[in-house]
Amino acid sequence: MKTKWSYKIGSIAGIPIKLHLSFLIILLIFIWIFAVNDIRIKTLGIIIGFGGMDISTWLKYLLGAIASVLFFATLLFHELSHSIVAMRYGAKIRSITLFVLGGVAQMEEIPRDPGKEAKVSAAGPAFSMGIGIFAYAVYYIFGPVNLTAPGATFKDAALLVVGIIAFYNVLLGLFNLIPAFPMDGGRILRALFATRMSYIEATKKAVAVGESFAFAMGLLGLLTLPGGVWLLLIAIFIYFGASAEEKATIISVSLEGVKARDVMTAVPNVVYVPPDMTLNQLVDVMFRTKHIGYPVQEEQSSPVLGVITFGDVRQIPASKRDTIRVGDVMKREIITIGPDADASDALKLMSSKNIGRLIVMEDGQMAGIISRTDLMRAVQFRGKG
Repeated sequence: MKTKWSYKIGSIAGIPIKLHLSFLIILLIFIWIFAVNDIRIKTLGIIIGFGGMDISTWLKYLLGAIASVLFFATLLFHELSHSIVAMRYGAKIRSITLFVLGGVAQMEEIPRDPGKEAKVSAAGPAFSMGIGIFAYAVYYIFGPVNLTAPGATFKDAALLVVGIIAFYNVLLGLFNLIPAFPMDGGRILRALFATRMSYIEATKKAVAVGESFAFAMGLLGLLTLPGGVWLLLIAIFIYFGASAEEKATIISVSLEGVKARDVMTAVPNVVYVPPDMTLNQLVDVMFRTKHIGYPVQEEQSSPVLGVITFGDVRQIPASKRDTIRVGDVMKREIITIGPDADASDALKLMSSKNIGRLIVMEDGQMAGIISRTDLMRAVQFRGKG
């Protein structure tokens, strides 16, 4: 399955696993790094890379590929750890996606309880640290690697792979604990703040800390270019991720307790258009009513035949809009929601379907229409924090 450059490759525990095309970039980079380098971490006795081994080049790249795949498998299980704990608290996981900057678990909603959020956030770093420490113990017991002896052995190659898994998982666990929202450490920090203040205020404080870290990392990345390019990319990810999380949290909290019927435009105040109206006539209606989307009905009491928006009209050349009618270009797939559904669920549905409005149906009849503008207005009126 392909969605916005992501491909579903399988599922684990019922969770779809996807690879973004950008993931191939980082995978190839890691394979190259491991194949050509011979970086020695003297304090740990670990060697990163197979460049110092007395073996053929193709075998170095094969070992680099094995080490890279195993490391990214542990990264996948890092995200899976978050997901499994979140599922225990009733959260629904849409998917886990690996991309160029790592992995991300798409949760419909993170548990709002500070204790639960802290446990969900800590699960990933705990797994990474645990697998890293275990791998290092194996490396310590069966090592060290001796590349000065003539020839290379299977044991040397296996220990180098284990050492790489150990080093990068401990690094991943520690890095994710940096209190830079929306990373795991930032979410733990928000959970801590949320025990003393409102959830929105806790989010704002955690976001501020995250943006400060992003600024510092970005500055360090600029000062150390070209080697600091990864720090710069991570800083950008943290900054925009923190801002997006803050907006999403404000919307989610502000819409708590609000139902679709509370914000919808109810029948008979819904403006509808008949299927035999020409597109130029429709444009005139749009100009008068200031709406850009309408249900299509023969009469207000008749069934909804479809939905038409200004985007549909724009696809038709202006010279043809006098003859082409609404029924010819309307979307016949009608996406609906019930009047007692949560307003936040309506917004999620609009976002997932990339649409601007939903038909509210009750007992098989249109009860009203709810738009993204209606929801944003509700957020403004009810904004907290």
